[in-house]
Amino acid sequence: MFRVGVIGPQSTVERIIHIAQDLNLDVIFLSYPYKEVKETESIIKRNDNKVDLWFFSGKISYNIACRAIGNEERKIYIEHTEAGIFKGLLESAHQMGTFLDYLSIDEISKSHLENALHQLNIKPENMYVKTFSEKTLTEELVEFHRQLWETNKTKGAITCFEEVYLQLKELGIPAFRISTSDIEIRHTLKILSEKIKTFYFMDTQVAVQLFEMAHLESHFKSPKQTYQLQYLELKLKEILINLSESLNGSLIEKGLGRYLIFSSRGDSERELFKIEETVNELILESGLEVGVGIGFGETVFSAEFNANNALKQSKERFGSIIVVQENGEVLEVNRKDVKAIDFPWFNDENFMAKLKNEKINVKLYIDIFALTRNAGIKEFTIKDISSQLSKDERNTRRFIERLCEVGLAECTGVEESPTRGRPRRVYKLINSSNKVI
Repeated sequence: MFRVGVIGPQSTVERIIHIAQDLNLDVIFLSYPYKEVKETESIIKRNDNKVDLWFFSGKISYNIACRAIGNEERKIYIEHTEAGIFKGLLESAHQMGTFLDYLSIDEISKSHLENALHQLNIKPENMYVKTFSEKTLTEELVEFHRQLWETNKTKGAITCFEEVYLQLKELGIPAFRISTSDIEIRHTLKILSEKIKTFYFMDTQVAVQLFEMAHLESHFKSPKQTYQLQYLELKLKEILINLSESLNGSLIEKGLGRYLIFSSRGDSERELFKIEETVNELILESGLEVGVGIGFGETVFSAEFNANNALKQSKERFGSIIVVQENGEVLEVNRKDVKAIDFPWFNDENFMAKLKNEKINVKLYIDIFALTRNAGIKEFTIKDISSQLSKDERNTRRFIERLCEVGLAECTGVEESPTRGRPRRVYKLINSSNKVI
């Protein structure tokens, strides 16, 4: 069942949930009221993982939320119409005994008020309007209304904000609210219902993830390395089985170095971080370029077809996770939306280009990083690396010194030898941003 968080002033949130209950929507509504609209940002950041969709009482809180965490698809707001303005004008006319005269109004856009007055065929002369945005302070709006009232230019104020309304009341200024009508709430709830159906449909679509280790067989040229290849395949398969479990999917081998996972679209989108982490693990384990394509579709055939197209494009841009949606739209996973892991640069085109441009042996670099990471050490000597990786010490020294030259490693000091002899230099790997790994 979908969980919908409702954000707005306390009174409006209660009205929205009350009306929603009458519509018998198969939804759990969670109440997140605020006293001031600026609280929206902290509310949504604290609770975004608790809800599937957000429902906002107005566009200002919606804009604040979009600016805070993005992802507009998971948000919906009540569209402001003339109905709320008519309600505020009628209440003010009833209380003050005058209609459309000597009023101050704050509005998100003059067009709403102009449309309302045009429909009434009235052109008021003593009406003061101030427009605002999500950056406008409550104090600014209160001051706008207060100054006009204290200079006898207005007899009352109409505002869109509950906090402004309450402060004006405390100052003794006749105040009225432009609030959402029941019709507007019902209309938006119907849109929410359709949105949920769309999300449910998308969530249950078939997803196929295709992984391919480039040139896996040619990496092991000697017949004596057959067992090494088989051991490597077992390790790669173990990594992918762990991912398959996270995706509630099924792993299928499609040939040497090529694997396929069937799952649902919903699980795939929720586990993008896990997919990228898996790509890094595959690169670390194999030392090879890894392509990954994700395809969505209404059928297994269409999802696999899209995954193949995505994989083809992924291999052209090493490290990119490409998604082809059911309509053929191509997307690249935005790593800004993916949490940082311990070493994400193997999936960074710029970083890998730096290794290749500087003629750095990618496989050896990855082996050294994997060794230091898995051993939980940050510093090492040439002898540590050469002995653990069964490499020639002289060649290893040349390689580490080359890393230092291009800014991918640095010497941090020397290690005193317990016996006579030359002290050994100690090194650290650093990344392309010159930060120590």
